[in-house]
This record gives sequence, structure tokens and C-alpha cells, in this order.
Amino acid sequence: MMQLPGGLIVNGERRRDFQFRELTGECELMLCEQPTPAQDDVFCHAQRVTHVLCQNLASIGGQSATRETVNALSVGDRQFLMRQLAVHIDDGVVWLTAVCGQCTEKFDVSFRHSELPVKPAGEHYPSKDIEISLGKVTVSVPTGNDQLAVVEIANQQQAMWRLITRLVRRKGRRQQLQPEQLTTEDIEQIEITAEAMSPEIATELSASCPNCQAENRLPVTPYSCFDRSADDLLNEIHTIALYYHWSEQDILALPSARRQHYIQLIDRSRGMADRHQMIHGGLHG
Repeated sequence: MMQLPGGLIVNGERRRDFQFRELTGECELMLCEQPTPAQDDVFCHAQRVTHVLCQNLASIGGQSATRETVNALSVGDRQFLMRQLAVHIDDGVVWLTAVCGQCTEKFDVSFRHSELPVKPAGEHYPSKDIEISLGKVTVSVPTGNDQLAVVEIANQQQAMWRLITRLVRRKGRRQQLQPEQLTTEDIEQIEITAEAMSPEIATELSASCPNCQAENRLPVTPYSCFDRSADDLLNEIHTIALYYHWSEQDILALPSARRQHYIQLIDRSRGMADRHQMIHGGLHG
């Protein structure tokens, strides 16, 4: 069974189990549609990820996939789940066209989302005590809640300070850490600690150019689900509606596997009808 690379702490126990819901056309269409400002719950990227995971996860860590639970996941786990959702929908071969950085020749690269490497969470996940210039502090890995806390801060420096105040807690002190008091070495140590604990997924592919053999690094997004086109789905809805006279809502509510089966039945019936017409047309022509 596939497990989260990080996981949630539930009643003192680290839980890594998760399960997706059965895929339906409604979920597929939701991924294809672009959010608008009127849809506040899915407008920013982090909120959209939360919304999609809540809609598609049946359970996580033995709990219901509520907004609170999904936002409590580490950033690495959220990226991992978005990639696993792409696998859940279709784990077919993906083709990329790259331009060599050395000789500028174009070449194609193929991969499967399920084959991309994953770095599991490190020792002490999800938090670790370290010693810095201000004394002992606890460093935690960033979560979806932390992403949401800084999403509206345009200034990069201010966003970093805000993130640090959320990820770092002074031991035995009630007052919040003041980031301005940290030295460059403190910040570097905090970043190293958080990175060592955090689960990660591959966001790049290494590929050799077939022309000059130069190594190229190609970006691979964890959020490929958002790049899907609705065209094929809408064509299938049209075909089923035309053949069975069902409503769009009823067709979208079907499990995706069953919808595909109906498409196959329609194609088979059309093929038999075409053959029947050819035979009888030939006899009477």
C-alpha cells in the first residue's frame, strides 16, 4: 500500500495511510476548470490544492479528509498527494519536449508520474529541537497552514519572517520569536534542519541530449492535474447524453471507469451498426 512520505501525528502516533475516493466525472471536471475570484475557497493555489484533496481523498491518517486535516499536512505530503492523484486518474506515459541548453536541439523525454522518486521524511519529523544563538528552539516542517498564512504577503522578506515565526518556537518562552534577532547562521541552520526533516518529491528530470549528450534538467510539476483539458471529458458526456439521453449531472456523477465502459459499449454498438449497414447496403446496392 502506498504511504505518505511524511504523515500526520494522530494521538501521538505517526500515521501515513491515505485512500482516494472513487474517481468521478465531477472530480475530473473540477480539475479542468480554472478558478475565478468569485470562488474564494479555490482562488489561491494553496487553497485550490486543499479543496481538490478534500474532494478526492476518502481518508488520511485514519481520519476524514477535512480542510483542517489537509491543511495540517506538510507541504511535501501535499505535493506527493497531488502527484498521486495524477497517477490515480491516469498513469500513462507523459511526453515532454525539451530544448537542449548546450546545443539548442529539441528532443523528447518520456516518464510516468508513478516512477518519479520520493524522499521520505527525515529523522525527528515533524519537529526537532536545535541550539541557535538565542538558545534552544523547536523547528517544524512547513505545512499547508503555513503556506496559507503567507500567501497574501507580497514582500518576500516579510513573507520569510512570517514563516520563520510560525516554524520556530523558543523553548520555555511564551513570547513569539523575533526573526530580526536571528543571525545569518541561525537562519541557515533553521533552513537546513527543516529541509532535512521535510519529505520531498522530484520536481526535475535529468535527461541527456541525444545530439550532444549534454545533461539537461527539466521541470516536472507536482500539479499536472491542473493542466488537464476538459475536451475529452466533454466529448464523452456529449456521446453518452446523445445515446442514452441522460443529463450532464447524472453522467458526471458516474464513476469514471463506468463512464469509460459506457463509451466502449456505444463504440461497439456503432461498429456493429456500421457493419450491418455495410452488409445490407452491399446486398441491396
